[in-house]
Amino acid sequence: MHYPQNVLFLRFSSLGDVIFANYTAMRIKEKNPDFRLTWLVDSFYADIVRTQPWVDDVMVWDRKRTKNRGFLEILRQVRRRRFDILVDMHTSDRTSLFSFLCGIPVRYGCKKRFPFSHTHFSFDDLMDTTLPVSRCKRYLYAPRTVNDAAHVSVPAGSAAIGLAIGASHAVKRWPVRRWIEFCRFAETKGFYLLLLGSGADEVGMAEEIVSAAASRYIINKVGALSITDTIALINELDLVVSGDTGLMHVARALGKPVVGLFGPNFPGVEAEYMDRLGRKYVCHCSNSGCEKLECSRQCLEDISAAEVFEGVETLLPNI
Repeated sequence: MHYPQNVLFLRFSSLGDVIFANYTAMRIKEKNPDFRLTWLVDSFYADIVRTQPWVDDVMVWDRKRTKNRGFLEILRQVRRRRFDILVDMHTSDRTSLFSFLCGIPVRYGCKKRFPFSHTHFSFDDLMDTTLPVSRCKRYLYAPRTVNDAAHVSVPAGSAAIGLAIGASHAVKRWPVRRWIEFCRFAETKGFYLLLLGSGADEVGMAEEIVSAAASRYIINKVGALSITDTIALINELDLVVSGDTGLMHVARALGKPVVGLFGPNFPGVEAEYMDRLGRKYVCHCSNSGCEKLECSRQCLEDISAAEVFEGVETLLPNI
């Protein structure tokens, strides 16, 4: 008799990495519909994971509150549940140790770090690996929401464009003055612009953009939505302009055309995706792609608002 396999899928964070991992979870369940897939995730991203139709159950680790004590407790819970398969989507020492101690007999990992921590380093028997994520048009399910602020209504014939204005590091952000210039270009075409993001820095940026651009076409959503409501809103947009940040990955996973702005980080698998479904702009600095996130030079300043707006206009007729 064939019994379903109980699978523990491990990806705690961050937003962009959770979105990428969602593609793998989808493909695993697609090939093995009888698997029961449980996702172990940080509490901040749990609501995203719960909405995915290929996820059967969610285990939550509140890392911010419980820290290492929570790591040991979640490890005890995993051992009690007697999973058959572990899929570790991290490449860290901590998850390698988790894999070694979890008591799960079959353990898939992305990269070998410690001897005996994982038993497999290829996912070929778990999923179809011939279709890379860059060629998959959509791999994120947008949750339903009753929050009116997570919906957008624009006049017929008008475009609704999301502007993800922030990033985790200042050097990865397009300067405020460039966003203002872009907003002024967009106003001449009657495009509606929704400012997206969260956090104190981004709230301040949004207020500056709204004040300087002084346009009735700008709708400020920064700091006003949960992450799941933001995903629901992006699902209703026509296009997203973003630096290298989590919301860019959300838009890609929802199949939205993306105009991506890159400086210290080169687009990785995003590059092929954007060649197919969007546009990418990389700063002109000779050290672009240096990954120096504390660099004092704001290299994204090199990317002009005019060229980004031209990219948007090129994409919109195809929507």
